[in-house]
This record gives sequence, C-alpha cells and structure tokens, in this order.
Amino acid sequence: MRLTALILSLLLACQAAHAGPWPREKGTYFISAGGNFLLSDGAQLPVYYDPTLYLEYGVQQRLKIGLDMHTADAARIGTVFVFATVPLGDLDARHKFAASFALGMRINTLGETENLIRGGLSWGIGLDHGWVSVDASATKGSKDPLFRPKADITYGRHWGDDWTTTLQLQTGQGFTSDYYAKIVPSVTYNLRDNLKLTLGSVHALTGDRGTGMKFETWLTF
Repeated sequence: MRLTALILSLLLACQAAHAGPWPREKGTYFISAGGNFLLSDGAQLPVYYDPTLYLEYGVQQRLKIGLDMHTADAARIGTVFVFATVPLGDLDARHKFAASFALGMRINTLGETENLIRGGLSWGIGLDHGWVSVDASATKGSKDPLFRPKADITYGRHWGDDWTTTLQLQTGQGFTSDYYAKIVPSVTYNLRDNLKLTLGSVHALTGDRGTGMKFETWLTF
C-alpha cells in the first residue's frame, strides 16, 4: 500500500499553488498532481504520502471549472470534487477575489461513501517579484453535521525567469475533528514554458509532527 502511494506520488506529482483567485485564460487547461515521499519514521497524521490530482479549465474569462482528487487521513479516505470558480469584482484590480463551489464524494477503506459540498473564498495580490494569497473553504458531508474549515496561506517570490520559491501554511480540520497545521517551503524550476517542476518539504506542526519531501509538476496547455 505504501509502495503504491509512493509510486503514484512520483508519477503524478504537483499541487502547491494552483489555487487562488486568478482567472484562467479561456480555452486553456492546467493539470497538476503531487505527493510526498521520504517520510520521517512514524509520520501518518497530518503528513503522509497524500497523492493528489487536480485539473482546471478556463471556460471563459469569468468562469473556470475543474476536478480535485486527493487522499487524507493516512490514505484511509479518498475524495473527489467537481468545482466551479468565479472572480469577484474587477478583474484588473490589484486585490483579486474569487468564490468557488464544489460537489463531491468521499469513500473510505470499507467502501462506504458520503456526498460532499464545499464552498470557498480566495484573495490574492501580486507583488513586484511575487504574490501573496489566501484560500479558505468549508466542506460538509451528507453524514456529517459540521462544516469543516480549511485555509492555506501562500507567499511566492520569483527569482528571475526560471526560479520561484514559495512558503505555504496549510491549516484545517480533519475528518475526525482534529485540527492540523503544516508548513511547506519549496522551490520551482521552469523546465519549459508550459512545464514546471517543484521540490520541497512538508513539516507538520501538529499531530505526530512528521515530515517528508514533496515533488510536484505543473502543466499548462
């Protein structure tokens, strides 16, 4: 099981900064996938292999749709969402805002399923050599009385045309009502105009305080 998750992580690789309030150009795709590897001894919650797959498509300037798939809770839960995101306010404003809505499903290792809804708000601002963004959401299951929050705060900086560094704080409430926090520093290299490779690390600030390495790719076309 661990070997399978590791292989998926290395083959699918990417996730960090695909969220945010910035629109996607009409008719273009963004695909990413990612995961962790080289975990520290005993790392399970909140840092595990955590493979993800994400697809985004620009329907028009003010609408993008996509697919978001990931695992959680030490790979005991798999989740898939179909989502839509719309910008709020002036597209040319320095401060960017967007709202999103998603429908999804969660399945556990026993084969039990649960329908999900998710709502989100994002804010971002471009800087001279980078950006700052905040992505917040809340998810509710058909068998769950609570809206479970999640928030990611990202700072990115461009170092010329080829290199970018990011520092992200990931926080939220897990399926078992535990609150988690992780910090993820990474460096991204532009391999081609439409392909970026990222290598980073992930450090849990809660739970078992586990750590791991993170490999990512971003593809646009």
